[in-house]
Amino acid sequence: METVTLTYKRPPDRVNHFQQELLYLDDDVVVTSQRVKPSSPIIQNGETVLGDDFAAVWFVFTGLWYDVGKVYNLDNEWTGYYCDVLKPVKRRVNAAGKLECFEITDLFLDLWVNPDGTYEIQDEDEFAEAIQNGAIDAELERKARDVLNTLIAKVESGALARQVQDVINRTKFTDLQDYVEKLP
Repeated sequence: METVTLTYKRPPDRVNHFQQELLYLDDDVVVTSQRVKPSSPIIQNGETVLGDDFAAVWFVFTGLWYDVGKVYNLDNEWTGYYCDVLKPVKRRVNAAGKLECFEITDLFLDLWVNPDGTYEIQDEDEFAEAIQNGAIDAELERKARDVLNTLIAKVESGALARQVQDVINRTKFTDLQDYVEKLP
């Protein structure tokens, strides 16, 4: 499997680089996978739905202000979607047209979506702190809140799940659960 570097930025000046497995690429989306190491676990109804070494398949949409991670636990069971509010992805390709890396700038607000469609907003405290510290200006604050509201509307209408499934249907990984079972 081919790997690609994700450059992850978080205002004001945090920059991390992650190696991810490149699963699929077209003009509309970059699909990658990795084992995650969240800063803190997400627990829903007494169950850890996002924790260390869980698998995530990331759908990073060109021109959109969010991405979606389809998350699987250590038993390779789907636990939900993790949606990051972010600036649109930037891609860097080499002379041969091969994707060398892609870059996202996280805008702090996130949305956890359970398989039953219920959801929970994440990291509002970090977002408020970024605003207070000047890492997020008023215009970017409004945009991030608008994107979060759009994501919530997509979840409630079923459009977010359909958007992810449309991409899965275009890839060779029609059953991602089979794929994540093979992740190192």
